[in-house]
Amino acid sequence: MSSSNENIVLSAIGTRTILNLVCKFLFRFLHFILNGLILRRIDGNIIGIANVRLQLLYTTILFLSREAFRRTVPKLNHVRSIHHYINLIWFIIPIGLGIILFALPLTLFTRTDGAEKYPFYYQACSFYALAAFIELLSEPFYLLATVTLNYHINIYIEMFASTIGFTIQAILIYKNRESALYYYGFGYILYSLLITLSYYIYFLSRKKEERTRLFLISSFKDLIIKPTHPYTDQKLLNETVTFFWQGIWMKILTEGERYIMSLFNLISYKDQAIFDTINNLGSLLPRLIFSTLEESAYAYFQQTLSRTKTTKDQHIQDDQMLVHARQDDLYHQEQSSPSEQKTIKLNALTFYNYLLRFVIIISLLVITFAIPYSRTLLSLYGGSNLSQSSAPSLLRLYSIYILFLAINGITEAFSQATMSIKELKNYRHLISIFALIYLGIFYILIIQIGIYGIIIANCLNMLLRIITNTYYIKKYFDGILWSKPFQYSYYYLLTLILTGSICYYSEQWFNNILIHLFLGVCLGFFMLILTWKEEKEMIHYIYCIIRLNRQKKIS
Repeated sequence: MSSSNENIVLSAIGTRTILNLVCKFLFRFLHFILNGLILRRIDGNIIGIANVRLQLLYTTILFLSREAFRRTVPKLNHVRSIHHYINLIWFIIPIGLGIILFALPLTLFTRTDGAEKYPFYYQACSFYALAAFIELLSEPFYLLATVTLNYHINIYIEMFASTIGFTIQAILIYKNRESALYYYGFGYILYSLLITLSYYIYFLSRKKEERTRLFLISSFKDLIIKPTHPYTDQKLLNETVTFFWQGIWMKILTEGERYIMSLFNLISYKDQAIFDTINNLGSLLPRLIFSTLEESAYAYFQQTLSRTKTTKDQHIQDDQMLVHARQDDLYHQEQSSPSEQKTIKLNALTFYNYLLRFVIIISLLVITFAIPYSRTLLSLYGGSNLSQSSAPSLLRLYSIYILFLAINGITEAFSQATMSIKELKNYRHLISIFALIYLGIFYILIIQIGIYGIIIANCLNMLLRIITNTYYIKKYFDGILWSKPFQYSYYYLLTLILTGSICYYSEQWFNNILIHLFLGVCLGFFMLILTWKEEKEMIHYIYCIIRLNRQKKIS
């Protein structure tokens, strides 16, 4: 790849990352507000049915139908024939129909645990399946825009559709609580229609030359399946089939707990709704802040320790590509003097330790305020229906889980960026084993202690991964691992404990939410100032490294 082409790719990826972050934040904030309104009005069992059981049907259809095609999107200069590629991507439709024919009857009639007693359950199931199928009709445009690196089209359309669709859905549910399930399904149909129609309207509204630049085709006639020989690109077809079977396994591993909850009815739909709410609320911080830090960490470690710019996918899909990357890395290391190599390693170790310390501090601040103020926060968010349930205790437990998530994110970013091919394969196998162990522990704990077993099982799963990553990192740095991330001044620790105690007793003594908010804001502001004062050097170091890393990408 030439340097100019590489700069174009890096620029496109950088734009996509920024847009993704902004859109994620806006969508999460909107989703947060809308869910809070619904929680105050709708029966928890209905929310559990919609957000866990029916949502699982919807995501399963979409993921298994299209994820393999999204992971094998070819580079623009590797598209031998656009007709061969279009013939391939239209396989999405029969695959989607096959999955619907299998998954929809299971959702409608198998292990329903009384869901059919709620009004419009059968219609809602059909609506979710239909919405997934309609959304699949837009996938050819999504993939073609991805081939040409026009990520902004996909992001803007998804943001537009989700904002309009889910806002209307929330309003309809809020005003028609007796028909809530019906309007949950209707909202998803509206969302999928907006996505699909937006792609087709956007395509029609462009000039012929611009259509070709954005989507590689100039008319709807080009989108029709052609009887070519061979029918598709065989290499791309084989890769897609491989990722399809891997996708089934990955779906089970990533959402196994939801499948277990739906198939075995281990907890009530109301508890499932509480878990889904706490999961969405608690994961705001990891998704918006920690994920950004993890992406920056991965890019830095890959560039400085591997010093290669040929592998752009964090979940490295092409082992041959990695072979060339490692060969290039070895070549550059041979050109570097031992003292330079040592300096590079020490700088990477410093950045790793500072990042680890930073996410631990953020997590400790979250724990300090989330544990005492969980009931107040949930009362503000979802009203008494949420604050008087098991949700406050679950949120306290989830705040501790955030600490495990944060540490695992940074350690895994380093491991994934520096492991050899053999180590990566072994690591993937090990993670699969951990996931199976997690599902077993999850099943046992949820039977023994109910909804709390979900978070505890997740903590144990993250702990196993952290231990594995730390063992590799220690070996990578020849046993040198600074303990700085875990060393804090007694003054700072005592202040954290004192702040948490004040928040806890204030919630016990005062019933006024305004007092809790005022005290929480004041103490939170004080802790931020203290953290800045204590950790100014660390924060400045991380900021400079990330900024330099982005400048290096642009240049």
